Amino acid sequence: MYSINKKPDAVLVDYRLPNKMKMKIERLGIETVDTVPNPNLYEAVKGHPDLMGCPLNDITIIDPFLYKKKYKEIENFSVIVGNSTLEKGYPNHIKYNVATFGKFAVGFFEYVDTKIIDVLNDKNIQQINTRQGYSKCSTMILDEKNLITSDISIFKAIEKISGINIALVNKGDIKLDGLDYGFIGGACSLLDKKTLAFMGSLDYYVNGKRILDILNSLQIDVIFLSNAKLCDYGSFVPLYKK
Repeated sequence: MYSINKKPDAVLVDYRLPNKMKMKIERLGIETVDTVPNPNLYEAVKGHPDLMGCPLNDITIIDPFLYKKKYKEIENFSVIVGNSTLEKGYPNHIKYNVATFGKFAVGFFEYVDTKIIDVLNDKNIQQINTRQGYSKCSTMILDEKNLITSDISIFKAIEKISGINIALVNKGDIKLDGLDYGFIGGACSLLDKKTLAFMGSLDYYVNGKRILDILNSLQIDVIFLSNAKLCDYGSFVPLYKK
């Protein structure tokens, strides 16, 4: 996931996201733009937006393959084409999977797209390196100072930062067809600074009550896009009009 400063005009969503979920997003005045299947990604994640785009404030950096396929739908948004395309196998497909919050970004930067690194440097955003390549998938970023993760390496890296609060939750208990389980960051997305949407319901999640308590303490509203077990479709990637 990522922190955002304002409600996006649109979000990139997995092309397999159920229509009922898309309709709930669009009722909030946010357009949905489907991804396309990427042949270099595993079947389970071949449409996940958080593997194809990286938001940095009001700019979104997009994988060249997706940009070429969806140019007509995203040409009016503030996007930059990345320098590298996704390649088969880990870690060659994690190039856009960077978690950003405030003046920090978490990723396995040895493999991150160089255009993203250029923009991070231009914006003086500090890079926190981790060997967890699925940094964005593994992390819920609630705002610039509050995070939740299921990855111990991310937890240890972030808890050292003064003024940042991070909670550690259990792995698993999230559906991802084709794999044993999905990630908490890939099962939810911020739709504005104080509204967090889940692809499913926390009522069926082992850490659901704990997460709700954290969200309530931060006065963050929750939207459940379905009344079912959480499902990892990849966190939505925000798009802003030029």
